[in-house]
Amino acid sequence: MARPEIEPKTALGARLREFRKKLGDPDREEVAKRLGVSKNTLASYERGETEPTAAVMAAYRREFGASLLWLVTGEGAMFDDPSSAPAPKQAFDIVLLQRIGDEVQATLIELKQKAPTRAVTAEAGRLYNELLQMVSDIRDEELVEAVLPVIRARFKKRLQQAAADPGSGKRSAS
Repeated sequence: MARPEIEPKTALGARLREFRKKLGDPDREEVAKRLGVSKNTLASYERGETEPTAAVMAAYRREFGASLLWLVTGEGAMFDDPSSAPAPKQAFDIVLLQRIGDEVQATLIELKQKAPTRAVTAEAGRLYNELLQMVSDIRDEELVEAVLPVIRARFKKRLQQAAADPGSGKRSAS
């Protein structure tokens, strides 16, 4: 069980902690690695025991899009570019998942195959996860649009291979 966090001693420390939480509350070690410092050093910054160097502050901006004005003073927006702010915590984009489900259904119809609703739903989830692995930002609609045909083609190929492989049955692709 994690120890309770100590209240920051400085406003800068509080903002650094708030910033990490706004990123989705990733583990300190993960953030520290991207900033080029140790986990303990980052914890010290967030507790307000020490102040980050200019190089570390620059890394906050470079790695996470942080507004240095906000980090230092608390004024203005937390992110220099609002589009670099993390999306609100949500497990998945429901509309995109439904669209992928429609793609699964259309591919099955094209190949004259049928699958139970549960299998279609499960495959849509798998393809959604595959999409997440292929795109750097799921909010980038142009990139998602470019990758969806690739994912559908891979799915179609898996279905065709499963249908052609005697003894495997059509279910092995779903």
